[in-house]
Amino acid sequence: MKLSAGIKPFAWGAVSGAILWWIVLAFGFGWMSSGTAQKQAARLSGDAVIAALAPVCAEKFMAHPNAAVKKAALAKASSWDRRDVFEKQWVTRPGDQSPDMNLVTACSELVLRSS
Repeated sequence: MKLSAGIKPFAWGAVSGAILWWIVLAFGFGWMSSGTAQKQAARLSGDAVIAALAPVCAEKFMAHPNAAVKKAALAKASSWDRRDVFEKQWVTRPGDQSPDMNLVTACSELVLRSS
């Protein structure tokens, strides 16, 4: 089937316009798919949980009877070994079974910055 001379340019224009409109929506107005929005929301909520729990972890760490010794050990430990310096329940997010490395990192930074 052959398209008439007037329909072919219209079809190309419609396809080009649809693609251009999708690009404008995505990059100009921040439009995104629901899957991307859910991933972004999960990441942001995880970051918020870490931000809320890190000060609690640091406070518990500094209240420990051997805080000065543990702080020195924390300063010497590599980033991967720092989770062993903390009590497991301090750096484990609710509902998880193992320490969260993002929480370990955030808590370590707060502890090492405190005097």
